[in-house]
Amino acid sequence: MADNPLQSSIQSKGFFSRLKRRLNPGSRSTSTRSFLDHPPAQPVVVEDDGAAPQHSKECTSVAQLEEPVCKPLVVTTTKSSFAASSPTPSPSPSAKDDLKVTLRFTQMLMRRLPEIVDANPVKMALSLVKVIIEIKDIVQDNMDAVERRIASTASQLMILEKAFTNWSSHGDEQESTTEFKKTLEDALRNLSQLSNEWIGRRIADHEEEKLQIAAIFESVNEARIHFELATGIRVFKIALILMQLSLLDRLKPSLIADHKYHLVGKEREALRRTVCTPGTRVHILRNIISWANDTSSKSQDIYWLFGPAGSGKSTIAYTIARRFELTADVDDTIVLGGNFLCSRQFEETRYETYIVRTLVYQLSLKSKTFADVLCRSGRFETVHRDVRAQLEDLLVEPWRESYSILSNDPSGQRRYLVVIDALDEIEHQGGPRFLRDLLAVIDDTPLPGLKFFVTSRPDPDLVKHVESFGRKRIFRLQDVDKEEVQADIAKYLEASLPHCKGLGEMKSLLQFAGGLFICAATLVRHLTPTRPNLKPAEQKRLLHKLFSDTVAPQSPHLSSKAAFLLDTLYLRILTDAFSDLESEDFSTRLQILHTFFCTADPVSASTATKLVCEESEETDPSFSFTEVAIDVLSQLHAVVYTDAQQRILSYHKSFSDFLFDQDRSKEYWCDLAAHHRLLFESCFRVMNSELKFNIAAISTSFILDSDNLELPRQVEKKTPPVMRYSSRNWSHHLSNTIPAASDPLLNILADFLQLRALFWIEAMNLLNSRGRCDPMLRVASNWVSSVPNHSALAQQFAEAASFALYFSGSPASSSTPHLYISSLATWSRNLEPCQTWRKYFPRIPDFVTNATEQTFPLLRMEVGSFVRAVACSGDGRWVASGSYDNLVRVWHASTGELRSVLRGHAKGVVSVEFSSDGTHIASGSRDGSVRVWDLLSGEVKSVLRGHIDWVNSVAFSSDGARIVSGSNDKSVRVWDVSTGEVQSVLWGHTDWVKSVAFSSDNTWIVSGSDDKSVRVWDVSTGEVQRVLEGHADRVCSAAFSSDGDHIVSGSSDKSVRVWGMATGKVQIVLEGHTEQVNSVAFSTNGTRIASGSSDKSVRVWDVLTGKVRSVLETHTNRVNSVAFSSDGTRVVSGSDDESVQVCDMPTSEVRNVLEGHTFWINSAAFSSDGTLIASGSGDNTVRVWDASTGRVHNVLEGHTHWVNSVAFSNDGTHIISGSNDKTVRVWDVSSGKVQSVLEGHTDWVNSVAFSSDNTRIASGSNDESVRVWDVSTGKVSRVLKGHKGWVYSVAFSSDGACIVSGSHDRSVRVWDVSTGQVQSVLNGHIDRVNSVAISSDGTRIASASNDKTVRLWDTLTCQMQSVLEGHTYWVHCVAFSSDCTRIASGSRDGTVRVWDVSTGRVLGVLVGHTEWVNSVAFSGDDTRIVSASSDKSLRVWDVSAGKVQSMLERHPDQVRSVPSSLDGTPDIRAPYLMQKISDPEDDDNEIPTGWLVSHNANDHLMFVPPSANLLVPPAILMLSSLPSSYVRFAGAALGDQWHKCYSPVPACE
Repeated sequence: MADNPLQSSIQSKGFFSRLKRRLNPGSRSTSTRSFLDHPPAQPVVVEDDGAAPQHSKECTSVAQLEEPVCKPLVVTTTKSSFAASSPTPSPSPSAKDDLKVTLRFTQMLMRRLPEIVDANPVKMALSLVKVIIEIKDIVQDNMDAVERRIASTASQLMILEKAFTNWSSHGDEQESTTEFKKTLEDALRNLSQLSNEWIGRRIADHEEEKLQIAAIFESVNEARIHFELATGIRVFKIALILMQLSLLDRLKPSLIADHKYHLVGKEREALRRTVCTPGTRVHILRNIISWANDTSSKSQDIYWLFGPAGSGKSTIAYTIARRFELTADVDDTIVLGGNFLCSRQFEETRYETYIVRTLVYQLSLKSKTFADVLCRSGRFETVHRDVRAQLEDLLVEPWRESYSILSNDPSGQRRYLVVIDALDEIEHQGGPRFLRDLLAVIDDTPLPGLKFFVTSRPDPDLVKHVESFGRKRIFRLQDVDKEEVQADIAKYLEASLPHCKGLGEMKSLLQFAGGLFICAATLVRHLTPTRPNLKPAEQKRLLHKLFSDTVAPQSPHLSSKAAFLLDTLYLRILTDAFSDLESEDFSTRLQILHTFFCTADPVSASTATKLVCEESEETDPSFSFTEVAIDVLSQLHAVVYTDAQQRILSYHKSFSDFLFDQDRSKEYWCDLAAHHRLLFESCFRVMNSELKFNIAAISTSFILDSDNLELPRQVEKKTPPVMRYSSRNWSHHLSNTIPAASDPLLNILADFLQLRALFWIEAMNLLNSRGRCDPMLRVASNWVSSVPNHSALAQQFAEAASFALYFSGSPASSSTPHLYISSLATWSRNLEPCQTWRKYFPRIPDFVTNATEQTFPLLRMEVGSFVRAVACSGDGRWVASGSYDNLVRVWHASTGELRSVLRGHAKGVVSVEFSSDGTHIASGSRDGSVRVWDLLSGEVKSVLRGHIDWVNSVAFSSDGARIVSGSNDKSVRVWDVSTGEVQSVLWGHTDWVKSVAFSSDNTWIVSGSDDKSVRVWDVSTGEVQRVLEGHADRVCSAAFSSDGDHIVSGSSDKSVRVWGMATGKVQIVLEGHTEQVNSVAFSTNGTRIASGSSDKSVRVWDVLTGKVRSVLETHTNRVNSVAFSSDGTRVVSGSDDESVQVCDMPTSEVRNVLEGHTFWINSAAFSSDGTLIASGSGDNTVRVWDASTGRVHNVLEGHTHWVNSVAFSNDGTHIISGSNDKTVRVWDVSSGKVQSVLEGHTDWVNSVAFSSDNTRIASGSNDESVRVWDVSTGKVSRVLKGHKGWVYSVAFSSDGACIVSGSHDRSVRVWDVSTGQVQSVLNGHIDRVNSVAISSDGTRIASASNDKTVRLWDTLTCQMQSVLEGHTYWVHCVAFSSDCTRIASGSRDGTVRVWDVSTGRVLGVLVGHTEWVNSVAFSGDDTRIVSASSDKSLRVWDVSAGKVQSMLERHPDQVRSVPSSLDGTPDIRAPYLMQKISDPEDDDNEIPTGWLVSHNANDHLMFVPPSANLLVPPAILMLSSLPSSYVRFAGAALGDQWHKCYSPVPACE
């Protein structure tokens, strides 16, 4: 039977079956509907006076969540006034006069009692409550005080019934539940008896019965109060559990760092925590306990205990933690608030970022008030920030607030001790950093009620921080009296080795321990192995061997004497393990031991063995050398152990230090350099054996690795642990090897590069370690370059590293076969070793490109917003970018993967910089702020405010202590990083400050401004030392060389200038950019300068010669920022094309990039034989191109303004051009010389044309005339006037008798050449006519207009035949095919359309240009079309046969075939699509991913970098300064045949 005192007999569900965590708010209700119909979501606060119950607000934090759950604990119900009032006297006469009215309530109750009488008292109780409420609602205006109390109690019982529906009682409240039920049963039994008496009498003494009923309900009310208090205790416990779970989830503390954490199994072997042996360390423990309990104002906040390794610090800290939590004394004034026991053995105990969050979590469990404040603060995101931020947000502010709350109630204040052990165990100098931040916080904001006990080794950095702090107590274990230490160690040894107590051996043990607990502990482990379990006699024999001939030096210094004794112990342990071994066995075991300590990462016994021992083909594991390694481990159990992953670790660093010191370890010495050499050779022995092509037997190249469900199992099977270790760590061992002049390792490395390095990259990709390839190969390159006369091999490793980065940062790496099919195929440089690698892969796709070696970036990171700033970390691991979407992004430099996004700026980020140690990033923004970010956590460390306009530039000082910033407010500000305060404001510039930088010695600051000057400031005084003037426009960027001798600046005047720091004079002016220079940077060694410009290029300059070493044109929009990698071998750039790119910096001068027009191309024409193409551009030049290769044949210079039109003579010997300089020029094609300049037009010449017999030239001009010129004389033979607007286009009929012209006046005119008269005027266009053409048979005229149409006219009738509609913007040009069957048109919509003349139907839409198409022309054989565009390119399209047109008609937006080869040989066409994804910034736009996929988009055929400008078939050639490429799949092995792309025999040259 359930224990619900109100409902157990009515409802089958138990009263205490479960607690509702949320109860619905609502007003008091008199409804008798079940609680289960509308379960309340909040606990009800029961009021004694019968008022409407109050309900808690919705919780938004842990503290608020706790509040409503716990509020019933402080029950607002007070003892009923029934108990407080005296018996009611007899009614007065006036009361008797009202008896008829007041009798209603009691009489109605008594009359209804028979209806609810039931054998089950609990059921009767609930019915009674409902009846009372019903009666109250009827007569509530006619009730006296006693009756109202009865009704109030009934209402409270009803509320209680609702609140505790489905509650199951247990534990502490069980007794109260039973008592409450018994009280109800007694009360209802009395009521039943009273009812029977009333029925018998029929006449009641109203007042007497009312008092009896009131007394009954009073007893019920008393029981209710006790019941609520009991259940409230349980609610409180549940609330605490909920809060603890929430804090655990939000703070993410380390559990293993707590002294209460129970270490088991391998954890216990790795980290043995024990209390001080009873009777030991009495003095120091008493000292610490006294300090902790000292409540005086003079008591120090910090107690720092330090001592050398092995002196017992951690045991003391562990003892103190347990003393103040588990075995506290009644007189203690403090309890343990939190503890963190640092250890390198576990990840969560070796990083400082875990310390604060763990201590705060533990403290919140001890102090509810602190927990409440912490929850209300809601600053839990701080767990991802640095230690200083965690201390301030999670500890200092909540603690001070909670302490202030408790100060109002001194009895509630408690003092808490915080224990932090072994700070020196924190990695990467995290211990000193943590202590520095802790001391700074306590110094700034004392924490009353908290004391900190800290232990560590006497690290100089730690000592420096502690000694600078005032309120501390220091205890040095090395200062403890020698006799006291000896006595403590004696007690420890006697407890650990009780059979030695009182024997001579104990005295020897004490002498041998030498005052070091680590020595004593190692002795104990040595004498008490797990297997075999040595008996006392055997232990005694071991001791005699250990002590024989051991004579400690008579040194006054404990540390030297102790070190000697520890060394003796280690020697004895090693001697016991290696005694009686043959020389070869001794050497093998010693190599295994040394390997345990020389591997880059801890390894298993099996891996260590396979690295140094060549295993035979023996299959019986008992004959494996692994068994030897396991025996070595067993013999050395006192100093080494294995963790849960079977990795080998040492108990104490002192043992590895001992092994690496030849004087100490004697014959057991590990020569680090020699052993690393051995391990390097071993790694390559393993890799030579294991690495091979398609190591994981991947079945198809069409799918991504992530979709290959069998791949993980295959990789696990084919790459044993020793091979994985070797592949990932060979460079670690190489870097620790000292190279020699004729080092045999060079041969190993050279052989590796022949081919196996490529297989290694494949394996590393499968092992998810591709990001290591580039840095590892660069380590090899640097190592080789240190050996004289091996620069070629070093360069090959650098090339291999670049290729590895090219693959690792590419989407091709998502499908391992595409290392070969895509990355090797598209690698643009024909250098070793890639040149040799390709010979082994004859059946990868044929990738044809006109790109130069410097065209493709190694790495491209898509940002999705204009990139205004880039920076590289000093260790080369990270690249940071700042962009207009207000974000700072951090990228992996070896893979291009996004590491973190730093959010906080309110406007675009225009500057980013790493601190020299790589731990912080500074960013400047258009929001006027400078932010300092913690790289590890990604959180803001500080926000520096003071500028009143955009911050354009930020830079760290080399020591990381200061930041300089430049702003549009014309000021330069210097900030203190630690405080965030402004140190100085430098005024002097008269316009926006665009760039700032520190000199490497931090004594100078350079700034560049829109006032056209560069200024040099003295950091110490803030005064201007020099003003460098010479730029003709604003200075956008400035930087120091690393030696501080030079300054480089880039300007809107398109120049880069190098200044001498000593003289302030310009040393060299670097010119070549065609637009504003936005960014400049020096390489680390100061020999190179990189500049980024709005002309979309990055240029690398030789500082000594001033020559351009390379022009990198990989971006498609302005370059805003450039930076060198830390080793100076690569350039990182950020652009408005929304990308960050990494490119190689050439090691030698690179020949010029592709020659091409630098401005819009306005016109293009084929020579009659189709071998040449002429183009005219806004860059004032005419270029002649080889139509098959795309190479520039000649550049014709002479025009002084835009060239608008070009045409070949019919015999191909001459070219004519018309220009905005108002001239027509005639050029000799073979020589490139001007033969004549035709002058006469008074405005721009827009169009020129040759007659078919090459004797005449026609030209149309903005002067509204058409002129006809005699080629032989250069004179004007006719001036044709009639147009009422600019003449944009002219064309001769094939017989030369007529000229057609199109004009701004919207008309097309046909002129008789012989008379100069207009033959006809063709009207119909509703906007200007941009282009006209006449068919070779003379029957049709085509015209193109801004009205977006092409119109066909009949020359005989002068009537319009058809209107060709389809272009979505102005149509700029039109041309007929020579067979008169087709028309090509080009438009401002970026497309070329091919039309059927007879039907007017669109045959195809040629898509590829990114801007306006200004000119189109057919080749003489009609197989090709050339188009000229404002994107500065010419494209040649294959329109041969009918299949291309029909294909384009069916699939106008898809790439469906690979183009024919340029030399005209037939090609097997493999259908594919260019995979595209939606542009997140523009729903109507799609972005190519670079993947070529099959028709159904399921098969990944090949990845081609978007920067390769893969031509969309039927485009076959792009003539531009940018590269163009195409792919031939003829003979390529793809899909399930992909493994056939490799041949073990290289192809012949």
